Amino acid sequence: MILSDISNADLGAWVYALATIIQIASTIAILVTINSKQKREITFAGEPVDRKDFDKHVAEDTVVHQQLFAKIGGAERGLESRLATRMDRFETESKESRRLMHQDISAIGNDVAALKKEAELANQRSLQMDTKIDRLIERPK
Repeated sequence: MILSDISNADLGAWVYALATIIQIASTIAILVTINSKQKREITFAGEPVDRKDFDKHVAEDTVVHQQLFAKIGGAERGLESRLATRMDRFETESKESRRLMHQDISAIGNDVAALKKEAELANQRSLQMDTKIDRLIERPK
């Protein structure tokens, strides 16, 4: 088979097959490299200490940790109390604000009711006047 005799579709299939084979080979090579046994060694810097020194350091660290936890607890309680104070103040301000707002709304509602009553009275008067005018117009002369 000569390359000039291969059609474009066949050439594309051969290129695709070659690319697939290369991809599979590279994946296998990567997996073999990753999974190969590598020497894993853990080393510790410094010299080991005896049990007495270790216990001494543990006791010192325990004291330092307790002091740190006490400081953190004190800061947390302080923040909690300040937050509770702020929340109480905001709650009080909110209640007062709502009370004032309801008072204002009640006053506006009363004003609207008064205006509505005045408008009804004005409508009644204008209707009475309209009726009187109609009677005057209809009177025989």
